[in-house]
Amino acid sequence: MRTHYSGFFIMNRLSGKVMLITDGQSSIGTATAKLAAKEGAIVVCTGKRVDKMTALVSAIIQAGGIATAFKHDICSILSWKNVIAETIKKYGKIDILVNNTGISSPKMILDLNVQDWKKIQEIDLNSLTYGLKEVIPFMIENGSGSIINVSSIQGLVGLADNNPYVAAKDVLRSLSLDIAFEYAEHNIRINSICPGTIETPLIETTFPKISPCYKKNIQFPYIGKSEDIANGIIYLACDEASFVTGAELVINGDRVAL
Repeated sequence: MRTHYSGFFIMNRLSGKVMLITDGQSSIGTATAKLAAKEGAIVVCTGKRVDKMTALVSAIIQAGGIATAFKHDICSILSWKNVIAETIKKYGKIDILVNNTGISSPKMILDLNVQDWKKIQEIDLNSLTYGLKEVIPFMIENGSGSIINVSSIQGLVGLADNNPYVAAKDVLRSLSLDIAFEYAEHNIRINSICPGTIETPLIETTFPKISPCYKKNIQFPYIGKSEDIANGIIYLACDEASFVTGAELVINGDRVAL
């Protein structure tokens, strides 16, 4: 049943659930936070700069939702512990974790130095592990949970000019499958989202350069939007997907249909 509530329609698919979104200030993080709030979720956005999430949190609250933002260094185990503790203290639980943080690589393997590779591993992979280690015990205690890891179709089909990123996303995707199997008995669902080319501020500035390649490989007449990814995240988070775990939800137009 759809109910109008202070400026937006509430479908209540996530009513009362606490969703923690890393990199909440990003395009996908912001779109997910807004849609989750519309669905009745209590939204916790995290990132290195809380001030960049102030407008988002205010907009959700003014529209009748519940949201907060915490400073969070995803590469710090201590920061993960603090964010989880603050969320539990404020809302009593964490039902949904959206691991949305990641970086690409400006270099190929032969140009990559050790520090470059360590940075990719730390942000794209180690941070994910830190979050899982801190969140899963609380979900086991609660008897359920949903974890959505934002991967990429590049972990499925590769990318000729970005192989360090491809490697990281492939590991993330495989790890999601492993932990899905490991924690299914606790009613904890772990899935990954595999976005294709999505319209973000970065893409908007670089699209003229990648447009020929995009149009060669994809028949869809437009680039995907952050809301397309957010819709997939909401589906995997809600009870409609209660029997879905270990899935790789590809949202990319027709890129992998080739």
